[in-house]
Amino acid sequence: MTAIVEEKLKNLPETPGVYLMKDVEGKIIYVGKSVNLKSRVSQYFHHSDQPPKTKAMVKSVADFDIINVDTEVEALILECNLIKKYRPRYNVSLKDDKMYPYVKITAENYPRLCITRRPVEDGSRYFGPYTNVGAMQQSLKLLRKIFPLRTCKHFKKRPCLEYHIKRCLAPCVKEVNVTDYKELVDSVALFLDGQTNELERQLSNKMYTAAEKLDFETAAYFRNLLTSVKKLSEMQMVLNSKTEFDEKAAVENHIEDVYDLQRRLNLSTPPQRMECFDISHIQGAETVASMVVFQDGSPDKSSYRRFKLQTTEGKPDDFLSMQEVTRRRYGKCENLPDLIVIDGGIGQLNSALEIIRPICDVPVIGLAKQFELVFVEGQSIPIELPMDSPAIKLLQRIRDEAHRFAITYHRKLRRKRNLQSVLNSIEQIGAKRRNNLLAYFKSIDKIKSATVEELLKVPSMNQTAAQNVYNFFQTVEEF
Repeated sequence: MTAIVEEKLKNLPETPGVYLMKDVEGKIIYVGKSVNLKSRVSQYFHHSDQPPKTKAMVKSVADFDIINVDTEVEALILECNLIKKYRPRYNVSLKDDKMYPYVKITAENYPRLCITRRPVEDGSRYFGPYTNVGAMQQSLKLLRKIFPLRTCKHFKKRPCLEYHIKRCLAPCVKEVNVTDYKELVDSVALFLDGQTNELERQLSNKMYTAAEKLDFETAAYFRNLLTSVKKLSEMQMVLNSKTEFDEKAAVENHIEDVYDLQRRLNLSTPPQRMECFDISHIQGAETVASMVVFQDGSPDKSSYRRFKLQTTEGKPDDFLSMQEVTRRRYGKCENLPDLIVIDGGIGQLNSALEIIRPICDVPVIGLAKQFELVFVEGQSIPIELPMDSPAIKLLQRIRDEAHRFAITYHRKLRRKRNLQSVLNSIEQIGAKRRNNLLAYFKSIDKIKSATVEELLKVPSMNQTAAQNVYNFFQTVEEF
């Protein structure tokens, strides 16, 4: 520990914030967040029982900086953005392209209003990031009703439906000039930038100016626009208050769960990124596995993965299945989690450890469903967590989510197999027509409800084959 680090540790605040670890050259090598900076940062330098990756990082730290924030939500957003910006060596979970969404006003003569997760320097204007996607989309929907900006990516030769329902000014056929359209865009930008008072002032001035010129139609237009903006602004304030409260409560609860799990399992670092595996099959048929990811106690569905297993197809063996899925996930040792959870007891845990341990030293536990016992590496006696503890509730959530995801995939494959079997029994439907039907309609229900005319649209289908398929599904109740 350097003298600089030792001195800074004495003055750390017990508040939420983000910390930036630096090497001797001043380069940021790790970014983290915490609800209590003093407690979290001090752990790195006062605990010797740490994974090799953490020990290597701490050994390289010559200095660190902190950034105080008011809430855990702000810490989450700031950590994400700083990792994207600096791409520190020891950060892995946020180096990809996943980000909170932004609202974008494109850099065109007639700009569009759209959503993106990848801001780039292309001359466009970006607003955000927004942590509540639902609230953002609701506000955007109302904003488009008030300010009818174009939504199409490419101009069309004639006005589309959006124009006829007064949701677009049809710049594609020059129904609006660039100057008037730009005024609309600037109004939207003011609203998104939070300058609603300035926007209301401008609209009010335009209304009075038009009235003084006895242009009452234009004055009425700006009056209605002003009224709509005020209502949207009021709704936004209520929505933002509720969102901030809900997000803060959710983040606080989830972070509490994560730290409780760390304490009860004696983990060296909080399990901010957790990965859980589950196997699903029926007597060895259509064996699949799921991997779900929780980041800071919440599902990160964009990181979920599903696996169609090969080594145990037709001969059920959960142990071999667990080895196959963990080998496929961790074989390249990339983007490692802080904790791996196996759905099962000591047998499943040991099977997974045979594959994982030669690759990495990430903690691995098993959660046996019957009594909700936690099996830990190197211990023959499982840990029985209190059923009302945040730790067991977090483990149950991720285990149940992995089970749901695996079951959903298994059912999908089973339905597909059943459909193939059914189609094979229909006269004049061979492999080619069967595959074309599946590719065209996507589901059993759509094939079942299709008319002869719709069936004839499928490549390679003729009148007789289409009639056979139609007649078959009209005469069977279920299959």
